[in-house]
Amino acid sequence: MFARINATAEAQGGILKKITYHLAGSDMMIYFGVPHYYQDNALRAAIALLNIRTLIQNTPTPILTDTALFLSCQIGIAQGPVFAAEIGELRGRREFNVLGDAVNTAARLMGRANPNQILVTQSVYEAIADRFPAIPLGSCTLKGKSQPLPVFDLCPVPAGIATGGDDRGKIGVS
Repeated sequence: MFARINATAEAQGGILKKITYHLAGSDMMIYFGVPHYYQDNALRAAIALLNIRTLIQNTPTPILTDTALFLSCQIGIAQGPVFAAEIGELRGRREFNVLGDAVNTAARLMGRANPNQILVTQSVYEAIADRFPAIPLGSCTLKGKSQPLPVFDLCPVPAGIATGGDDRGKIGVS
């Protein structure tokens, strides 16, 4: 599953950076725009994450000791300035990392999302509104934010709907 998620993200220029495992599931960070910036990073992220949601929803339900496991995803998308650099010891362990308010906001939105819901910030919605429908959910208070933040629910798009002039802009997992 993780290899398919990674391939879906990479197809849009995203990088699967972190996977954190928990008893109740896994958290992932996929970033766009670093190290290669594109004008349409918000669109690329939306396409990739809609495809990842479809991938997860279309995965056959796994059975563990006669119990069906519920698979779902909760996704948050935010954009903004970040600190992106290689961090660590000069001659020791180093890793490329992305830090900042946009990363934290996306994580907070992910935590608020319902199963199979994609929550986006207003700036992301404005960047993709001409291609994807979204439902305004009003404003919500997020940890670390002094003001409530307008949030939108990115609506499902039927597979095969063209969203651009090339294959990069087509929704649907093959």
